[in-house]
Amino acid sequence: MRKRIFTVVGLGLLATITGFITEQPVQAKSQNSYQVVKSKDYSHVYSDKKHAVRLPFHTKTTHTAYMWNAHHTKKLHNLKNYQATTWFLAKSVVLKHGNHKRVYYQVKNTTQSMSGYVWKGYLAKGYSPKGYQIVQQKWANQSGSYYPRYYGQDVKMWNYNHSKVRVHLKNFPGMNWYRTETVVMRHGNKRAIYYYLSGTLRGNGRTVGGYVWRGYLKRGINPNHTGQNYVPIDDFLGDTDYNQYVQTAKYQKLAKQIAALFPYSKIDYGLSRIAAYNYDAANQSIMSDEEVKPIGTGGYSNIKAFPDIDRYLLKHSAWSDAKKLNAVKTMLDEAGYDSDKRASMAGYQIGIQIIDNIPDILGQIVASDGNGYANGYAIVIGQQDPTGNSENNDKSFFYYD
Repeated sequence: MRKRIFTVVGLGLLATITGFITEQPVQAKSQNSYQVVKSKDYSHVYSDKKHAVRLPFHTKTTHTAYMWNAHHTKKLHNLKNYQATTWFLAKSVVLKHGNHKRVYYQVKNTTQSMSGYVWKGYLAKGYSPKGYQIVQQKWANQSGSYYPRYYGQDVKMWNYNHSKVRVHLKNFPGMNWYRTETVVMRHGNKRAIYYYLSGTLRGNGRTVGGYVWRGYLKRGINPNHTGQNYVPIDDFLGDTDYNQYVQTAKYQKLAKQIAALFPYSKIDYGLSRIAAYNYDAANQSIMSDEEVKPIGTGGYSNIKAFPDIDRYLLKHSAWSDAKKLNAVKTMLDEAGYDSDKRASMAGYQIGIQIIDNIPDILGQIVASDGNGYANGYAIVIGQQDPTGNSENNDKSFFYYD
């Protein structure tokens, strides 16, 4: 007579940590199969509740020790090849094989890219004593932008176990990097604080992230935007770095040429922010998941906007810079700002935000680029005025009192 075998399933057992266990019968299995008779979930059990760190383990053998799938039918990894890896406990199970029972741990690495079941006898509690180990993590209250403390220094961004360089920050000197995590990384007997930083290369390309020792970093907005295709209007310190960006950036040639039409008027960063937020006729200058709000015009008066020019440039964004510049000259003449008038405006400043055919395949610059290129145009002139007499200012194109 064929012998029927009943087994149990559910949440399992580990002697050192309490948990809820359920049992229920399952279909009969052959004597050669592995059966889960008990299991226990540890996915929310932490060794460090403050930093939400799960229970760490590492291999305690240098010999072959396989990690299996849940049914113990397929070898996934050999622990002897991961001496420096710390594994985090997700589940404990009791597997029955014939008349023998063993406790297996389901473990995952830090990034959860590897996971499997390992006989608990192959594992020791705690972080691996080898390699670089993240022993503390903090995600709460992470904010701020950073850039390399010393220009040109070869600062490396690493993966989580410090075994592979993601990027060399010196190759992207103009970027602002944004912190999302702080960790304590141990190497031997030494510990150091690293920040997890992320950013979009060149301002509109591939997004990367990784760990950088905080001693290499300076908090704040990067004053140097060398090599950036695009920098959001809010990521500048003031007139100096904004003018440096307009004068040198690859995709700011049209902005530079339009500003030169007013030979004695200087580009003003504050007025350029006002142009981007308040006067972009197509509402393309500010990328936001929410409705863009206008900003105050305090400190400026006699603001004159050119919404017809902004719309025209957007409509004909595929034109060459030379053709677009000629169109701007013609429309300025028609608006009463011919070359003589513009040459007499030494007491005026220019507010300008030009996004002109910047490659944006990922749609990270403007919300509706559509064809893989970002475009947005906002041009105003105005005067610095401590009284900020807004009665003399054009109304914002989108927002009216």
